[in-house]
Amino acid sequence: MSQKAPGKGPQLEDQALIIANEIFNLINQYTNDSSVSKFFLTDEIASSCYSLTAGFTSVIYTPNLEPEQTVDAALLSFLYALMTYGFNIYLKERSLSTNSAPYSLPYEKKIIRSAQKRALSRTTKGHLVSTPLADNIITIILENITTQMDINEFTLKGHRLNKRKFWEYVKLTLYWGYNFAEELLREKKTKPLQKKEKALKN
Repeated sequence: MSQKAPGKGPQLEDQALIIANEIFNLINQYTNDSSVSKFFLTDEIASSCYSLTAGFTSVIYTPNLEPEQTVDAALLSFLYALMTYGFNIYLKERSLSTNSAPYSLPYEKKIIRSAQKRALSRTTKGHLVSTPLADNIITIILENITTQMDINEFTLKGHRLNKRKFWEYVKLTLYWGYNFAEELLREKKTKPLQKKEKALKN
C-alpha cells in the first residue's frame, strides 16, 4: 500500500492500539446501551459496502458462490464488518489529525457511487493508500483474526475455501473500507466548490 507519512516507532504502535480498541468499543456501545450505532454506516453507504463484500465473498470459494448462496454465507457478514472497521479507521485517524473537526458523510447515491468507483479504480491499479498509523491498526486486527478465529467456520458444503484468497481479501477489505471513507469525505468536501465554480461560469 502507498503511504502518506513516515511512522514514529513505539508511539505510533501505542496510538494504533488505542484507536483499534476505540473502534471495537463503538460496537459494544451499540449492542449494550445505545439505540444509535456509531460504528455501522448509513444505509446508503452500507448498501454500497455490502454489495462489494458479496463479490469478495463469492470469489474466495471454488466454485464461486451464486448470489443466493452468498447472502447466507457467514463470511459475508464477517467481511462486511471488516470493511466497516476499515472505514472507521479512517474516520478515527481523521479525527486525530484534524483535532476532531466536524464532518458529514454524503447520502446521495450518485456521490456514493462516484466515490465507490474511484476506490475500485485505486484497487485495480494497486494504488490503495494508507498511513503508517492505519497500517499498524490493520496489523493489530489481522493478528487478532489469526490467533482468535478458526476459518473453518466459513466452510461451505460443495465449495472449497481458498485460504490464500481468504487472507488476501481480509486485508483488502480493511484497506478498501479505509480508502472508500477517504474518497467519500473528499467527494463531500469538493462538491460545494464545484457548484460555486459552475455558478461563476454562468
